[in-house]
Amino acid sequence: MLAAAVAAVLTVGLVTGFSLAGRESTASHTAQGAEALYAEVQDLSFSLADANATAATALLIGPETPSQFSSRYNSDIAEAEDLLAAASQRVTGDAYASGQLRSVAEHIPEYTGLIGQALADNRLGYPVAGAYLRQASLLLTGSMLVETGNVVAEQQSSTTGGIGAASEFPWWVLALGVLAAFVLWWLSGYLAELSHRRINLGLLGAAVVVIGLLGWSLYAFGAAGIESSNARNDFGWVSLAQDETSQLALAETYVALQQIDRGEDQGADAKAAAHALGAAEPVDDGTSSAEVAEKAYNALQSCANKAIDLAADGNYQQAITATVGSGAKVGEGGCEPDANALHEDLLKVFDESQANFDADMTSLASHYAGSGALPLGLAFGIAGAAAAAYGVNRRLAEFR
Repeated sequence: MLAAAVAAVLTVGLVTGFSLAGRESTASHTAQGAEALYAEVQDLSFSLADANATAATALLIGPETPSQFSSRYNSDIAEAEDLLAAASQRVTGDAYASGQLRSVAEHIPEYTGLIGQALADNRLGYPVAGAYLRQASLLLTGSMLVETGNVVAEQQSSTTGGIGAASEFPWWVLALGVLAAFVLWWLSGYLAELSHRRINLGLLGAAVVVIGLLGWSLYAFGAAGIESSNARNDFGWVSLAQDETSQLALAETYVALQQIDRGEDQGADAKAAAHALGAAEPVDDGTSSAEVAEKAYNALQSCANKAIDLAADGNYQQAITATVGSGAKVGEGGCEPDANALHEDLLKVFDESQANFDADMTSLASHYAGSGALPLGLAFGIAGAAAAAYGVNRRLAEFR
């Protein structure tokens, strides 16, 4: 009876501590591992797409590439390489993700070579520059962005799965707690029958500890469940904002390609531009940042649709002017201010959603008492076991 009482209470304490500590570890890994990798690979996708959009717009402007476009392109490529290196380290041990990112790394020199040739030919006025740009764009959209997208999808699934696992209630903990309470109840009754003493303070104290551990678990997982719902919702906004920034860059690329190809694409670029532009529309998440982004999007959509329609009608020079401006304002006029404004607004939406997600995951982990969950569970288990041992031992002493 003594061994059963001690084992029952001590087991509940250990299991509760390990369970809470495990969920806290899962929450921390999800926030600092899976979601961080997801954000890095999404940023990698945007950097590559934005580099392509910048190169396409530079080709559209004319033989001389404005310095701000050269700097932006070089910055995008440098950032993409840095993000690729960081993400590759994070996926060590994941053969699939490592393979996808390795393929992207192998394609980057080929891609930059094609863009470099396109810009060089454009400076010399060679029409073949557009063909090199088209080849580079096909490499980017047909291989590189597909490969990064595969890793994005994998990490998105890992993040949502981690959020769920961090708040999933371990029913076996409840089952063990109920079993331990039953053992204490049965021992208390059996000792009362043998000793004719109805109250056993030791076993009563042990029962209070078991009930307290169960209450702690129920409260922690209940509160964590609410935070996990918030985290899942905010992660959705993070995903949308990042996807919208990438789609914005793709829309800029296709608008430029439509004007560079001058009808040779059979209208494919116009359709692709309209699709990407539609996907870049900010989704209203109820924040002020999203409202501002929606206004910027409406302005860009109006400008871009005008340029697309002009090019579709064969008015290519007017379409170019509508897209990038003319004269002293070339590269700074047309749709460029609207596109830049929308990009900045989408970044604000992302930053706000990311901050909310981080706060949700921190709060979720805190409900499990952080790194103190296991020591606390063990301490309560030992205290309850000691109380149970005392209660049983007092009755055994009376028989001696």
